[in-house]
Amino acid sequence: SYLTYLRELQRNQESYLDAQMKVTTGKRIQKPSDDPVAASDIVRLSGEQAEADQFTRNVDMARSRLSMTDSVLDNVEQMLQRVQGLAQSSLGNPSQATAYTTEIDGLRDQILSAANTTHAGRYIFGGTVLTTAPYSKSGTGVVSYAGNSIPMTLQVNRDTTLQIQLPGTDVFSGSVDVFQTLADLTTAIQAGNSTDVQTQLQNLQQIFSELSTARTRVGGYMNLADGVASHLTSAGLLRARNVNEVQNADAAQAITELSLSQTNL
Repeated sequence: SYLTYLRELQRNQESYLDAQMKVTTGKRIQKPSDDPVAASDIVRLSGEQAEADQFTRNVDMARSRLSMTDSVLDNVEQMLQRVQGLAQSSLGNPSQATAYTTEIDGLRDQILSAANTTHAGRYIFGGTVLTTAPYSKSGTGVVSYAGNSIPMTLQVNRDTTLQIQLPGTDVFSGSVDVFQTLADLTTAIQAGNSTDVQTQLQNLQQIFSELSTARTRVGGYMNLADGVASHLTSAGLLRARNVNEVQNADAAQAITELSLSQTNL
């Protein structure tokens, strides 16, 4: 009958358009009704990829911030080594005390600047206090800490959080305060008090030890970040392959279907 003819014509038109879309897009699933189970898998895999993309951004930020942290600590360590050398020299040449203390005071200010380093507009040594400079110097030269000791972390995987920076209490103002040590050192050098200079040199050794521990921790966090990044990359490649297997059309089969549906139409 005429109605049967129209129904067959419509069915053949739909088959032709479906086949044409497969050839054009390379995808066998254009809408959920084409294959509900496969469509559900695609939605799940797409959700997992969106989550993984966020984790990847977090890892990239963590690696960048940790790399900057290590660079700052390396610079601070070099400056403190210079301070150590100046202090040792002062013991045998007290007449040059002013020259030594002037340079040490300058290095102290440089270390203060390093302690207020920012990354992407956020301070990296203030714990979770990110928008206020962690260290400030009063008019009398006393340096105080405005941050906290809370570790700053990011979620980098469903089961993994990563510490991305160190609070200043782990580096500059822990069991031995760097800024107070340098202030006491210049006072001792200026006074020609070799006993106090030796005391501050011992404090410097403790600071070097704490810096070494801090850099070791940062290195461990960086290694963990690298491992997570590698895992995310591998998982992403596998996920993309799974999506292709579920979604992509067989090219030869799609062309055959298009040819047949065109002939039927």
